[in-house]
Amino acid sequence: MIKRNFLAVLMPLFLSSSAVNAMEIYNKNGNKVNIYGELNPLYFYSHSNDPFLLNSLGNYTQFKFGLYSRSDINQFLSGYFSFEYKPKFCSYNEKNYVNSNKNDIDLSFVGLDLGKWGTIDYGRNYGVMYYAKQFTNPAFDNSENITLHEDDNFLIGRADGLLTYHNKNLSGYIKGLDLTLQHQIYYKNENMFLSDKYNDSWGTSLRYNTDFGFTLVGSAFFSPYDNTRNNVNLENHWVKSYGIGWNYSFKNATVSGFYGHSKNSASNFIKSHCIYNVLDNIEISGSYDFNNGVKSSIGYIKSFGKEYSFGQNISNAKSATLNNHINLIVTYNFNENFIANFHYKLNLLKSCNTNFNLEYSHYLDNCVGAGFSYIF
Repeated sequence: MIKRNFLAVLMPLFLSSSAVNAMEIYNKNGNKVNIYGELNPLYFYSHSNDPFLLNSLGNYTQFKFGLYSRSDINQFLSGYFSFEYKPKFCSYNEKNYVNSNKNDIDLSFVGLDLGKWGTIDYGRNYGVMYYAKQFTNPAFDNSENITLHEDDNFLIGRADGLLTYHNKNLSGYIKGLDLTLQHQIYYKNENMFLSDKYNDSWGTSLRYNTDFGFTLVGSAFFSPYDNTRNNVNLENHWVKSYGIGWNYSFKNATVSGFYGHSKNSASNFIKSHCIYNVLDNIEISGSYDFNNGVKSSIGYIKSFGKEYSFGQNISNAKSATLNNHINLIVTYNFNENFIANFHYKLNLLKSCNTNFNLEYSHYLDNCVGAGFSYIF
């Protein structure tokens, strides 16, 4: 029978505290089922009581529920599935947040564990760009419309129709080197950012883990412009994106960084306000555990966009700063299940931006948030 804990396969992908604290509810005859969840009442306040995405006086309460399971098939092969559901309990600003009324199934995939030869699964999963960006994500709030973070946007965040292959340590030949290959089928009806202009998407990610706490991840994907349906031959229209992320942990501290570039995959919000289709994103974050229940993190993000038209020289395109702010998050763990948290966003965009003209100027305000999390 396969002795390997199924968490060893999933934990590099799911770094949320609720997944780490998952509870085993069934274990019999080689079949295991784990459950996890998080209830997170959270309230944000800004000068207008209307932070970037929300339309409900700053309420950003979330509930997340997840299941994952493994079933041994024989001594060489096992099957697994993962499911995560997150209904929305707050009202979103529909002008700036696409698909705001849909209850989200964050994850839903099934796969096979081939032992040393890796895992292969299909369904709704994380796109390869997530692997490079995952280290800095905890330093920023989900209530922000930051670039290279969106779900259902090719292979950037969570997406439907993903066929994903993971291989740890290159089947034992190179210790610490992990490979991911990914393919997304043409999924116009489910993926809000796809259209009949694009074919399938293809992506890959390489992760290298050292013995001294340093991890480096590089990810890239592309989606060819469909010349058949559109009767053109313009490779410059292709969706292309790449990113590099790193993380260094030492004692109680962690330092992380991310740089990402994307072309022709800007979110609907950016497209509708400024038509910036060439995006660059820089993120730096650090965290420290004081060993007394208090944890703190600070993150800095700056994003640039260029207004690009087909056939135009990108070097001559207009550019603007889309994000430029500092996030501070402080949490206090009463125990492993109950956590209090405080958030502060110092928005630097209002003092440096000259080209990005938003319809509502109060989106540029500083923002304060506070809440609790119950994790099981």
